[in-house]
Amino acid sequence: MVLWQWGLPEPQLNRDVFDDAGRFLGCVDLCYPEQRIAIEYQGRHHEAQSVEDAERIARLRAAGWIVIEVTSELLDDQDRLIQEVREALAARKSHR
Repeated sequence: MVLWQWGLPEPQLNRDVFDDAGRFLGCVDLCYPEQRIAIEYQGRHHEAQSVEDAERIARLRAAGWIVIEVTSELLDDQDRLIQEVREALAARKSHR
């Protein structure tokens, strides 16, 4: 919710992501699919599935996605979080 309050485009929620060949890469928490930017929350409840999370994030990055991993610390620093998302969006815009 913080992202669009700061004027950023609204991301899609809980979206399945596929590579260019149609292979399933994973379901991401938030994303901008056209820009290939995923935002993944890494809360304490994720500790038990950290291996699966790491593998999913590696698959996304290998397929050319920018993945922003949001920890509780980053979520508490909204200015930094917004800046990271803005920078990712700007980087993708400049590559078009």
